[in-house]
Amino acid sequence: MYQNRTTGHEMRRTAPIGLWFMTIAAALLAALAVPQQASAETGKTVDVGETGYDTKRLVMASACPHACPWGELGEFVQEAMADEGYEIILCRNCNRAEGPRIVAKAAHPPELVDGDFEHGTTERVDAPIDFGVTEANMFRWAYEGQYIYAKDGPYPNLRLIARIEDPTYLLVAAKAELGIESLAEIRERKLPVRILADFQPSTMPVLDYYGLDKESLAGWGGELTSPRDVTAETPFDIIISSLASPANNPESDYWTILASTHDLTFLDLPEELLDAMADDQLGMQRVTARWGVLRGVDRAIETVGRSGEVIMARADMPDEIAYALARAIDRNRGELKWFVRPYSLDPQTVWDGKGVPLHPGAQSYYREMEYMD
Repeated sequence: MYQNRTTGHEMRRTAPIGLWFMTIAAALLAALAVPQQASAETGKTVDVGETGYDTKRLVMASACPHACPWGELGEFVQEAMADEGYEIILCRNCNRAEGPRIVAKAAHPPELVDGDFEHGTTERVDAPIDFGVTEANMFRWAYEGQYIYAKDGPYPNLRLIARIEDPTYLLVAAKAELGIESLAEIRERKLPVRILADFQPSTMPVLDYYGLDKESLAGWGGELTSPRDVTAETPFDIIISSLASPANNPESDYWTILASTHDLTFLDLPEELLDAMADDQLGMQRVTARWGVLRGVDRAIETVGRSGEVIMARADMPDEIAYALARAIDRNRGELKWFVRPYSLDPQTVWDGKGVPLHPGAQSYYREMEYMD
């Protein structure tokens, strides 16, 4: 899912949200462009036999089996489509920024890399990809050829099958022992704090607003780093992340780990910053993090959040398969709540690609169900 992290980027305070985002996205693409290859002794490529639209054996771009959101949703679709008479074969390493590319090109999966093994993926399927799952904003960027897909996109043959809700919040928390009430105190007092930040495009404007960058923090004896492989003993003072939730998927579990083992003070962000970040380009909207969403959240916190994973396909997918996918996902939507992340399907948004066309087969189903006009 959101495994697109990088470090060492600072933004000018006067830059517009779009420029912030373009610069961060370029850094994310560079970070993903040269993965460390895994050894042949630790993984293998599997011949899965004949697949494709004519076989009822489809290969889906998914992700890891250890609670990765795209992996979970792949398993959900796999089980749901069995009722429709289809066998869904999951590509467990068609993740990160690669999913939309691989689907659009009907490409074979990439080679396995060390990051795959860390989350339980040890096999690569040897077959072209028929459809997949990705994050809603990445789906749109790929279709439009924007940000991390600017150099290789657009991919106008991508089509939406279903949007699945999956909310996370932008939250800022500090160890209570610091005694600070605002991030502004860090620069004002040149505090030597260790900040964990996820470096998502929706997080970087917060760092920029307060003038917090790697060089400045290092000059004060502090540090700005990504929350990777976090344990209760991980040294930190502050967390800034737009992936906050009480779920235990790899991208968000550091929130539950650190909130449950440390006393945290959750900080408010100024209205002008939140208004600027509630931007369609960022895929963020104004929301409220309710009391108790995490240990230490002792009040309703006004912030921004995002929600949306998508099941995606190509325009060449036959209408009857797209219809079957939409129907299977809808009929089995009650199962979504039983995964590590409590997903949901909203009939009012399941068909909304935010500018990416809905596949005609899926559209036929949603109109039949009167979810859309």
